[in-house]
Amino acid sequence: MSFSLLHKCVAYLLSGLGLLALSLGGELPGFSIALMAAGYVTSFFVEERIHARPRYAPAWTTAVVLLLGVQLMRALLAGPTLALAIEFAAFLQISRLFNRRSAADYQQIAVLAFLHLIAATVLSTNLSYAAIFAGFLIATPWMLALSHLRREIEGNYPAQNDADPSARTAIRRVLASKRVVGPGFLVGTALLSVPLFAMTLAIFVIVPRVGQGFLSFRRDAGQRVAGFGNQVELGGFGLIRDDPTVVVRVMPIPAPTGPVHRALRLRGTSFDHYDGRRWTRSESTVRESRQARSVYPIRRMPDHEHDHEYRVMLEHLDEPVVFLPAGTVAISVPPRVSGGINILRELSYAPGLDIRYEDADGMGLIYSAFVSGDRAEADLAAMPTEHRGDYLQVPPGHERVAELAQQIVGDAPSEIEKAERVERFLRQGDLRYSLLQPEVGERLPLEVFLFDAKRGHCEYFSSAMSIMLRTLGIATRNVAGFAGGRYNAYGRYYALRQGDAHSWVEVYIRGRGWVTFDPTPSARTSAGPQERVWSELMAMIDALRTRWTTSVVGYDLRSQVGMMQRIARWFSELRGNRGRVDQATSERDDAARSGDFKTTARYALPALCAGLLLWVAWRNRRGRPKQRLRTAGRRQAQLIAMYTELERALAKRGYPRPPSTTPLEHARELEQRGFEQSAEVQTVTTRYVEARYGSRPLEGNELGELRKAIGRVRKAA
Repeated sequence: MSFSLLHKCVAYLLSGLGLLALSLGGELPGFSIALMAAGYVTSFFVEERIHARPRYAPAWTTAVVLLLGVQLMRALLAGPTLALAIEFAAFLQISRLFNRRSAADYQQIAVLAFLHLIAATVLSTNLSYAAIFAGFLIATPWMLALSHLRREIEGNYPAQNDADPSARTAIRRVLASKRVVGPGFLVGTALLSVPLFAMTLAIFVIVPRVGQGFLSFRRDAGQRVAGFGNQVELGGFGLIRDDPTVVVRVMPIPAPTGPVHRALRLRGTSFDHYDGRRWTRSESTVRESRQARSVYPIRRMPDHEHDHEYRVMLEHLDEPVVFLPAGTVAISVPPRVSGGINILRELSYAPGLDIRYEDADGMGLIYSAFVSGDRAEADLAAMPTEHRGDYLQVPPGHERVAELAQQIVGDAPSEIEKAERVERFLRQGDLRYSLLQPEVGERLPLEVFLFDAKRGHCEYFSSAMSIMLRTLGIATRNVAGFAGGRYNAYGRYYALRQGDAHSWVEVYIRGRGWVTFDPTPSARTSAGPQERVWSELMAMIDALRTRWTTSVVGYDLRSQVGMMQRIARWFSELRGNRGRVDQATSERDDAARSGDFKTTARYALPALCAGLLLWVAWRNRRGRPKQRLRTAGRRQAQLIAMYTELERALAKRGYPRPPSTTPLEHARELEQRGFEQSAEVQTVTTRYVEARYGSRPLEGNELGELRKAIGRVRKAA
């Protein structure tokens, strides 16, 4: 590959990464991205003959100025300012790609690409940015080195003006050469990305993060998951059961060492008022209390010795709901870091156990849920502010539903028995689970579901059970959350997808509190997001994305302090404190250290020997090129000295070589003038040119024979 083509490809790689980084944030509309891609591809085929047209460069300058004016006008007319700025930044790069002529233009392309990468740190926080950053680490050394070489090439052929034909021809000849750089140059230059990455990592770890600061102006719209807003229309979610997008991750603490598959139930919010078609919250249950603290008790404060801890990682959702695993007694939310100060997160409590985080920062939420192992605490306790009448409300027109409920419960003696019979009827009767919503028209959805269509999704089953029990005088509420989950062995957490959104019922039983019932048939599981061929690959990518979010995007001052504390503890344990323990403990520690030393020596010594052998081999291999270079340098010096000796002999004969004449031209001129020793001069000159500039080096005692020929020229003088 020629130097110019290689430089061009590297420039397009770097600029393409920058433009891709700009498009990741979701700010640009699809039309703008399509235009940007079309301009990027088209510019690749625009070469020097088009650049040379007299009106080409002024036209592009005019286009840049006009677009700047248009974007400013759109911004004044209340257009999306951020998107307008990104569009103009992308157009500047496209303009440079259409006008790449010299090393200075390529340097501007590299600078713009780097600025695009910096902008993308604000626009995007997902895993794709990590891949683009890795590409920048490799492509940047290539671009810098090639641009520097091109600047040197252009500097070695000075021109009186830009249109100087001789200089342009010489530069084109060198740029078209395939011998300027080779594969070794690319490999060696790419290795520079290793120290660059190490330096970047050191800066990332050491330099304190004090919060997002002025970069936190951007608030992404969260993922929309129906069922957690202020109202839910019957059948509002259930149609998304085939959406595999992961929205919640639950990691047991400590993480399991092997695959442990279990179904999870995460409670989100509840609704008490039903108007015949939709669920809402009545005014008496929407009163909220706000608290700012690090530990929030649900039933009590956590017991770290007996409670099970789960770390819940929420994606940024439209509704900032805090999801609770079944049996949660308390949650712990780490504070936000802003300006280097820890700020406690503010949660709002609403009756019906609706908990939301109020200070959303566009980054989702990570918190710990403490789950009781005591079965007596599995039910939710009644909240003092709840009103029983709110959970007994039944809209008019449900007489047939009430009659069916009475037939189902029969002579059941207790509330819990009545609830179990209704649940059994819905789960095991002739009603079937289906994602296809029945056509209800003007009729009541529950009547169509129970008596005509006899099919529906989880919303129909939970609504039917809630209204049936209310007609029997039993308080209920409709609950929305997630149920199911898939264990991700790569990240050691349970992933719950949008398709795992679910609805169930909580029944108030005197003496126990709110008890969970799920009347949806087990066929719901088979209707969820299907496992596909690439499910394992997607699980691996999701684990990487999660690690990126928690360890890179969420890395702040608190994380740095924790890391320093762990390092300090490690050094403290490494030094040990033998004086503070008794003799027996000291001897046991010594024995353990001795065993550790033997184990370390068993593996470290062979590794050290292997490393030493590799180093010696590398030094020898590295020394051979240097030896060849030294040998080649001596032969070059001998060749120059030999030809200098010939020139001196010819000068004494009165035939000096003019500075404007090449050695071969001078030898042919002497032959034409009838010089007596022209044959010797021709032989020496030819071998000098072949050995110094060609691929035929001197062999054996050939140098001595040539010196003898020069001696004959000198003696003849």
